[in-house]
Amino acid sequence: MPPGTGAENQPPSAYPAWRENLNIHLICPDCKQNPPDLVEDSADTICGNCGRVLAERIVSYESEWRTFNTDEKGGDDPNRVGEVENDLLYGNSGTTIGGGGANLSKETRKLKKAQAMQNEDKNNRALQSAYAIVDGWADADHLPLTVKQQAKSYYKQVYDANAFRGKNTTAVLAGCLFIACRNGRVPRSFAELVNITKVTKKEIGRTFKQLERFLNQKSDEHIKQLEADGGIVNRDAVGYHGQTSTNPIELMPRYCAMLGLSFRVQVIAVELAKEVTDIPALAGRSPLSAASACLYFAAHLMGKAVKLDKVCQVCNTSEATTKGAYKTLYQMRDKLVKPDWLGEQPTTVKDKGKPAVGKMSNLPAS
Repeated sequence: MPPGTGAENQPPSAYPAWRENLNIHLICPDCKQNPPDLVEDSADTICGNCGRVLAERIVSYESEWRTFNTDEKGGDDPNRVGEVENDLLYGNSGTTIGGGGANLSKETRKLKKAQAMQNEDKNNRALQSAYAIVDGWADADHLPLTVKQQAKSYYKQVYDANAFRGKNTTAVLAGCLFIACRNGRVPRSFAELVNITKVTKKEIGRTFKQLERFLNQKSDEHIKQLEADGGIVNRDAVGYHGQTSTNPIELMPRYCAMLGLSFRVQVIAVELAKEVTDIPALAGRSPLSAASACLYFAAHLMGKAVKLDKVCQVCNTSEATTKGAYKTLYQMRDKLVKPDWLGEQPTTVKDKGKPAVGKMSNLPAS
């Protein structure tokens, strides 16, 4: 504060707050145009009237777009500087010579060919071939992207450890996909996986058990290494957790959708599946036979009769197996059927046709 003004004797709270002076403008000293015509080009600020560079080497916070083949394609080709690192392959980071089409120059073709020969990797070719098989299986069964990526990640761990040497690669991939489906909450039965992969049930089951042991061992080694380095590890989040056998409750929504059954039928079928574990005659049966019997029972109870052969076709079970499980449910119908399952049932927006009406008389004796 200048002496003699009396401001030095005032408390700090009395000082005026600092504010940006909005009257200051960047004006070209040559043409002095007001308002100025400023053009920002790359990291420079240029006067649009006379072309003088007013500021240079400004830090740009825009995306890192680069291109080297604008002349060849006859237009802008905004490509990023680098490619995202792919954890499922080896050494795929770095610059890739791009370009293509009919206008590709002879020199660019030579560069692309030379780089392809230099970066040719046997390991990556083997992994990409295996990943293509997984993609084909997943697309054929409409599996989500997360399941595909998880199956590829499991196979990458097997490939890195050089485990299962001499084992059929297709069987190992089928086992990885089976585990990924279970962990992704979209379980598939062995019969369904056999239809997709064309690998025998015996081979998938044997490989699946070996993969479970391998993944558990790798997970334990990784956690111990992190703890040895002084880290605090949440084992529930980091460790591998093998899932138990497929539950008929998890299969019910998909089977109901494939049969075109209403949501109410699905709810009742799920409730029946929960009771199956307490029935001694059905406790040891396959989850597929339990699921097919519960679906057949619930559909007929609601008056939405479905042919037995269709249920067996969707659930991959035999008619004799489904009939045997259904007879057990039919004999215990008085204990299993809840009062709110009888009479007219609530409907949802997706339900089509007349509302379902639950009646014990709808249940066939066999």
